[in-house]
Amino acid sequence: MLMDQGALFWLLDVKAHGFNAGVLRDTDLSGRALIVSRQLWSLIRGNKVVSILVGPGIFKGVAESGPHRVDVLEYISALIFDPTQMRYDEPLPFVDIVNPEVIDPLSAARPEDIYSVIRKLILEKGNVLAADPLARIKYGAGVPETAHYDERLEKIRITHVSGVQRAKFILAGTNSPLYRPFVRRFRKGKYNWAKNSKVLATPFDRFSAFEDEDVLGEWMIVEKAGRTDKVGIPAIDEEYASTLSIVEQDSDAFIYEL
Repeated sequence: MLMDQGALFWLLDVKAHGFNAGVLRDTDLSGRALIVSRQLWSLIRGNKVVSILVGPGIFKGVAESGPHRVDVLEYISALIFDPTQMRYDEPLPFVDIVNPEVIDPLSAARPEDIYSVIRKLILEKGNVLAADPLARIKYGAGVPETAHYDERLEKIRITHVSGVQRAKFILAGTNSPLYRPFVRRFRKGKYNWAKNSKVLATPFDRFSAFEDEDVLGEWMIVEKAGRTDKVGIPAIDEEYASTLSIVEQDSDAFIYEL
């Protein structure tokens, strides 16, 4: 189903074997991808179905082949993976880290007062007058003990941390090696066209150009069937442009000061 709730940041752990990364062939690729996408889309071509995230993004990781190890940094406009290749005992390798709360005008935490009933069990020695004693125990010639509840109403001040602040911590803090170059590229306008970025296509074992017909040609976006007659590269380019426009219109919710 087509979701019209805006775009989300997706943070993914990526692992691929037999991958072609630049000059290295048949490598083990591992790293993280950060991409903005309106949703996880399904692509169908013939009898083949894959999943895709479409929007401005970045991948940072390493490619290893024998003794050779190469750092990889690629700016991406789509990430394609084959869900049938995933292990069933592990969660899908993508996490929605920015829920709709992040599109939030609040940029700071806000306090709020709530009232709560505090009930505490008290055990006292001696001749205690309690409104509702639970038990009174006397040990021969010893000092008696009385167990009772103390119940009172207290005002508690709590603070809500806005979605924007959480996103800043996750993106600009913990994942700053991904987020900082993403922001720099966005501010320079280099995400303005999908063709300026690569496609991370794990079913095809390579980073490809956006115009690569073998990778993006003839696919139909399942969730858009009946809504558009575009297929392949034009359909994915249209979705990229739609996602980019959301990021540009709500740039304060996606692009934070570093």
